[in-house]
Amino acid sequence: MERRVMITNHQMLALVVISTIGASSLYAQAALAHYAERDSWYLVLVGGAIGLFNMFVFVWLDRLFPGKNMITISISLLGRWIGSLVAALIIFYFIDVSTWILREFSQFFIIALDPTTPQVWYMIACAIMCSYAVYHGLEVFARVSEIIFIVIIFTFLGVYLLLVNQYHPEYLLPILENGFIQPLKGLMVAVSWYGDLMFISMILKHVRKTGQTSYYAVGAVGLIACLLLLSVLACTLIFGWKTTSTFTYPSISLIQNIRIFTNIERFDAVLIAVWVMSCFIKITVYFWSTLQGITDLLRIQHPRMFIVPLAIGFVICSKYKVWGLIELAAIYDKQAWYFVSFQLFIPTLLLAVALLKLKVFKSG
Repeated sequence: MERRVMITNHQMLALVVISTIGASSLYAQAALAHYAERDSWYLVLVGGAIGLFNMFVFVWLDRLFPGKNMITISISLLGRWIGSLVAALIIFYFIDVSTWILREFSQFFIIALDPTTPQVWYMIACAIMCSYAVYHGLEVFARVSEIIFIVIIFTFLGVYLLLVNQYHPEYLLPILENGFIQPLKGLMVAVSWYGDLMFISMILKHVRKTGQTSYYAVGAVGLIACLLLLSVLACTLIFGWKTTSTFTYPSISLIQNIRIFTNIERFDAVLIAVWVMSCFIKITVYFWSTLQGITDLLRIQHPRMFIVPLAIGFVICSKYKVWGLIELAAIYDKQAWYFVSFQLFIPTLLLAVALLKLKVFKSG
């Protein structure tokens, strides 16, 4: 009998926080400042509330369909034909997200580190690392995520504490000058970042359930909101919203302001290392979700044979997705509805169908 893959609540929390906060921590401040100006913090909180609802949807589906993931739930609810079509769309989304993150990973290295190295080599290196992790399975990279989680938390908190003496609280005033509605123009963008936790729909069935599992899931969203809030506030308090909105990677500019003992500086290398680790986990967990989805949809007996073809496909798709950073940023900004459709709308629709069927069954 095949051994069942299981992870702990702590590992689930680590995977969700790393995959959601890691990439967005570099550039979220600029995008939010563009929409909400000095009230970016408000956008983070409202987006966090919707992110919390998003997590509730996945946890509720897991309770209604124990031992199933989003792919098998779709087939169970909607039938073999329609359910398989929805499942195929979800798998396509997992593949699409993986390739976007891979492109983002390589684009960052081109801009921040070494523009002379061909971009495809960064993609290949990352794809090889993630393929190796996926080959060894969820339990292995979930254990790795616990270590990375600790490093990320202490790094972010350390950065914000070291910058305390440079904060200008007056940059936040006047609070909500344009009312409660005006800043919400960028709500879809904020929700799409929280929606990066969608892969939890694939791993919840592998979590060793305890009475605290739901609290860990909710706590993960709360922790994401806190870290993103601190990041946004730090940039606004130091640069002001106008300057923040002009940066490509505000967090890099933020950390370059750190000085210790007047001669210790260049802490941006630490943030880059943390970001690379978080991207590794995010790509890996979506890569694994893709492989698991294909396995469940096509009932494959030996899924590992698809790891290399998928990795090659990821690299090829990533290379030709967009021409550069401007197009990449525009997709995340203008097409946020596309990501939210898969992250929130489809799961919510599945939950509504499940509850309706349950009600009809009880009344019948």
